[in-house]
Amino acid sequence: MSLNKLRWKSRKGIRELDILLQNFLSHEYEELSDYQKRIFEEVLEIETYDLLNAITGKCSYNEEYEPIIKKLSNLSSLKNGKK
Repeated sequence: MSLNKLRWKSRKGIRELDILLQNFLSHEYEELSDYQKRIFEEVLEIETYDLLNAITGKCSYNEEYEPIIKKLSNLSSLKNGKK
């Protein structure tokens, strides 16, 4: 999937999540393996609040997504209680 399409799919309607996903695309995405890029595309298909809860550690998710969710979580100020 093209980077422009990924940027569009990364718009989830929650400002903090949108910023997080855009930052991930800008700073982390190119370093991912092809497999991890495919997983990231699948992660973008997760319903907005389920994705937010997975990143913040409030719900479980498919364990195949763990490397990407962990990367997102590490970038997230949401989990750390910062704004």
